Amino acid sequence: MKLNLKKVSILFISLFVICSSAIPARIHNVDNDEHLHLRAYTNEIQKRHEPFKFIQTDYFKPFVHLPFTNKSVTRYYQLTLKKVKLSPDGFERTVWSVNGQYPAPIIRANKGDRMIINVENKFGDPAAVHWHGVFQHGTNWYDGVPGQTQCPIPNDVSFIYNFTTGDQHGTFWYHSHFMAQYADGLRGALIVHDPDDPYLKEYDYEYVITLSDWHHRTTGEILPNFISPTYTGRRPVPDSPLLSGRGRYNFYNVKKNKKYRFRIINSAADAFFIFSIDEHKLKLIESEGIYIKPTIIEKLPINVGQRYSVIVNADQPIGKYWIRATIDKRCVLINNATINFNSSIDWNGLGILKYEGSKNDKPKSKEFPENFKICRDPDPKHLKPLQPVTKYDGNVSDFFNITVKFQREGDGIVKAVMNNSSFIPQFNDPTINKIIRHIPPDELPKEQNSLIFDNKNGIVEIALWNNNTDEHPFHMHGHVFGVMFVGEKNEYPDEKKYNKKNPVIRDNVTVPGFGYLVIRFIADNPGIWAFHCHIEWHVELGLVLQLVELPSILMNETIPNDASSLCFKNDYQKKRNPTTPFHNRERMFNPVIINEIRRDINKIR
Repeated sequence: MKLNLKKVSILFISLFVICSSAIPARIHNVDNDEHLHLRAYTNEIQKRHEPFKFIQTDYFKPFVHLPFTNKSVTRYYQLTLKKVKLSPDGFERTVWSVNGQYPAPIIRANKGDRMIINVENKFGDPAAVHWHGVFQHGTNWYDGVPGQTQCPIPNDVSFIYNFTTGDQHGTFWYHSHFMAQYADGLRGALIVHDPDDPYLKEYDYEYVITLSDWHHRTTGEILPNFISPTYTGRRPVPDSPLLSGRGRYNFYNVKKNKKYRFRIINSAADAFFIFSIDEHKLKLIESEGIYIKPTIIEKLPINVGQRYSVIVNADQPIGKYWIRATIDKRCVLINNATINFNSSIDWNGLGILKYEGSKNDKPKSKEFPENFKICRDPDPKHLKPLQPVTKYDGNVSDFFNITVKFQREGDGIVKAVMNNSSFIPQFNDPTINKIIRHIPPDELPKEQNSLIFDNKNGIVEIALWNNNTDEHPFHMHGHVFGVMFVGEKNEYPDEKKYNKKNPVIRDNVTVPGFGYLVIRFIADNPGIWAFHCHIEWHVELGLVLQLVELPSILMNETIPNDASSLCFKNDYQKKRNPTTPFHNRERMFNPVIINEIRRDINKIR
């Protein structure tokens, strides 16, 4: 029997409006089959007869930039999400893979290109993909954050992310933003090449290195314990560090006297890494899509979500040299109640820089000494933008004061709170849908942790006090920001000391334990943008804000039918008590019931 999607959609919308007193009748309908991605993948984009490229990439092979063209190129990619059995560190477990591999394939484009990425969800769970660091100007609904910019992609459904790189270039990555999935495998590199790269002639080849922590149990097993009322431990301890998704001794081959750009991405769920290559100094040239003045370092501290590019000159004697990616255990807080506290982890992740013609033996190279402050970002002197940025030096139009802390709430569960509120996503009715239905932003639920500002091109300042012992790598979607101030305990913000003329520019910054952060950014990108700690365990405890930016402009946008239709296909809410009013059921959906939507069939005990 042929399903009449138009009639089903109209019926669903009618019930949706009747059952929720908080939802007005204005909603974008799904008109026909071509806008609703079901088991048979259909979309008007495919009618152009452009093949989607099923990409399978090797992180251990060097590459050169893509051919540069006079006009932007539209690039089509196929990403199939499926669970497979893999052994990244020698221990076999179920991995939430992309195209059957971990880490997920390297996606590449040039500055200005359009990326059309068909994500086919075969996980058996809902999913979504966030494009970390991509501004998504004019395409907020493709930012990939369930509960904020979209509903999750249901199982057996395909969804196209369609966005342009605009003027951006640099080192980015993509990962799931749904229920800690990325820690189970959905994470990969996204590289945007730049024909105007000022360092283009200073390197011959490129490598991408992803740094990640790895657990032998899935997050579907770990999270229920971590967020239980009886848990008194700290963040779960991983079982191993991985370089580009592999355990020890993988080779990065180089040729004598050639220069290599290493794009280094911390794609961990928790781990603060220290990266170095024995006897090879690192020429730092990029931080999160921003060219910086070249500076020489020996070791690179890199927190969760951060990215850097360094140039390595293969000018040492032919041989093998250790590549070190060490989880800094000094940044890991553990007690005897911590999940996996007795892990047999070796904190020292190792790869090998192998010169062409070297002997078949292990490296005997010497490690560089430490010359940085532990659990902190590199000294700002190493991160000065190549071109001075002065746009943050002006009158602040919108100011927000945020306090971060942890507290045990009435249900006995420890929550992460920002201004005494722990974020709870409404996966079946994301914030962008509410704003486009003209729901006033100040009527959003308190647990949505909304910062609302509506001064176009205004300067927004966020002052954050971290009232707890943990250091937090805070990441902002949709923007880079100027770092005005980072202070340790008892180093209070003083506007006279802000670097407004030429601050560090990035989208991910470390806030010290009991320390302070002040950032500024320009309100020029209407949308709903997450601002959150990138330690995934803290996200699951609610350490998330959402920026409701320029709602008076955003409310006049139209969400594409394929994006809005995801909300009509999600049925996992129906697993809750059917007698509970709809508007109450949506608020009940939070990480506590993770086992109802994460079907970890192959559990490890």
